[in-house]
Amino acid sequence: MKLLIVVSIREHQEEVAKLLESAGVSIFSVSDTTGYKKRGYNVGWFGSDNGKTNSIVLFSFTDAESAQKALGNINRCNADCNTPFPVRGFVLNVEEFSKMM
Repeated sequence: MKLLIVVSIREHQEEVAKLLESAGVSIFSVSDTTGYKKRGYNVGWFGSDNGKTNSIVLFSFTDAESAQKALGNINRCNADCNTPFPVRGFVLNVEEFSKMM
């Protein structure tokens, strides 16, 4: 089992949801968040603008194949779109979890 985490600006929520769904990730959660960036600080992670950004975090517990497909979709989207706010995706291993009854 994998934990897929995706971070994007709020305006791209529907597009990101479609990227996940086309990868076979049909169940996920979305949370609003605000990203902050100090002027002059850029390590390739934050957008090129300064200040705060209304963002979303999507996450899903899914299988490895769907998680990899989602990352591929995200990478293709970022390559095709010229935006200062690229979609960011991460896949983490889930080693243990509470028992479901």
